[in-house]
Amino acid sequence: MLTPRFKLSQDENHVFITVHAPYTNVRDTEVEVDGESLLFVSSPYFLRLQLPGKIVENEKSKGSYKADSGDFELTFDKETPGEHFENLDMITSLLAPRDIPNINPDLVEMLEEGGITIDDTPDNAAVNKYAYGFGNKITNQFSRIGKEFPQIFELKEPETVSIDERNFFRTDHEEDKFSSDHYLADFFDEELLAPYLAYTQVWNKPDFNKDADFTDDEVTLLKEIPNKHFLFTQSEYKGVLLGLVDILYGYCYDKRTTLNDSTVESNWTINKLSATLSWFCTFKDMKEVMVACYRRALIYPIFRNFELCQVVKNDVKTLLQKGKKYIIKCMIDIHHLFNKSNDARYILNQLYIQDYLVFLQKCRSEELDELSKNIANIEVNKNDVDLELEELEEAADCVQQENEISVVENEMALKMASMSLLPDLKKGNLFVSDSDDSDSSSDDDTDSTSESSELDSDDDPS
Repeated sequence: MLTPRFKLSQDENHVFITVHAPYTNVRDTEVEVDGESLLFVSSPYFLRLQLPGKIVENEKSKGSYKADSGDFELTFDKETPGEHFENLDMITSLLAPRDIPNINPDLVEMLEEGGITIDDTPDNAAVNKYAYGFGNKITNQFSRIGKEFPQIFELKEPETVSIDERNFFRTDHEEDKFSSDHYLADFFDEELLAPYLAYTQVWNKPDFNKDADFTDDEVTLLKEIPNKHFLFTQSEYKGVLLGLVDILYGYCYDKRTTLNDSTVESNWTINKLSATLSWFCTFKDMKEVMVACYRRALIYPIFRNFELCQVVKNDVKTLLQKGKKYIIKCMIDIHHLFNKSNDARYILNQLYIQDYLVFLQKCRSEELDELSKNIANIEVNKNDVDLELEELEEAADCVQQENEISVVENEMALKMASMSLLPDLKKGNLFVSDSDDSDSSSDDDTDSTSESSELDSDDDPS
């Protein structure tokens, strides 16, 4: 059975449901309502929704089919008039979950009725020591995954390196990859980076609409992703939120450095700048996330500039302020880039992005606002990234100043040499000129005297 595209909206007293089912027989269609549940069956389509509030089927309920568009349009009354139904645009979260974990109600705190559960029991470090993927929930699903996809993962065998050790190995590996020449070239080339530093991200422009509807393609993806309940420990939940920031940093970097025109390298950039996606890393606090993002942005991509890192950090902060619907759109964009990658980055969708798409539909909007505030309160300086940036810049400045002084001294020496030679040159020119004139004059006088003598001799009769 196929899951049809659908869309929900509401007014004060009604819920409106549009189901796109063009290849169906209207006479074989069945619709059932039971409180928060709605069932739509019309071969070959099957749709079961779990609504955030109760609706009733009565004599006021309406249903129609538009043959030109292939849409069923259904209208039901709210059981409680005036009640506002939250998250009617969160497509995946409305679908009935396919898997629900066993939960001890005495040990959990429900964050939302959508399906995120925080287990207050202590973390079982032994069980999750070598786990990876979204929420570190994968332990043995992909054997030797790093070696199977070496162009995607820098950590080749996550199943043999503990979660706590990964950041240590990552930073050690990054130090070998850092290029001081590349960094200094970008540091001194202000003209090169000027357009990227000055660019205004789409979500920061005055005409931006954070509540824009999902496109048909976006809805198609969201309805195909399996809905699920999440059960996290406190540390896992925090790690998931910090991992989101880590991934969005790479996304914001790419959007800025391509001026919002993604290239064939965009999937590589997002993958490479994220320690979550490249090293299966898990973070414990926001400062740790930001430092990792800065380091990787100064080591791997084409533009490596500390000021650019600062601007991208602000991009992430403002993006998180736009609400979860737009962030879902951004994650769908990432999903699309990974799916069309020539390097099989679709595996990142299976390990992380698809679960993030479900998670974002269920998490509280306040959590994202809190992340934004947390980023705003974090300051990252050049010493924090531990790449000796200030020492490099000071050394480069000294060399540049010495070169400038050397150039000035050479120019002055040339000028002084020219000035000292000029009088001699001028003096030599005058001497030659006078001598030539004198010789010429002497010759003329001699010739004249000779001629005069000869004339006198001829004229003298004696």
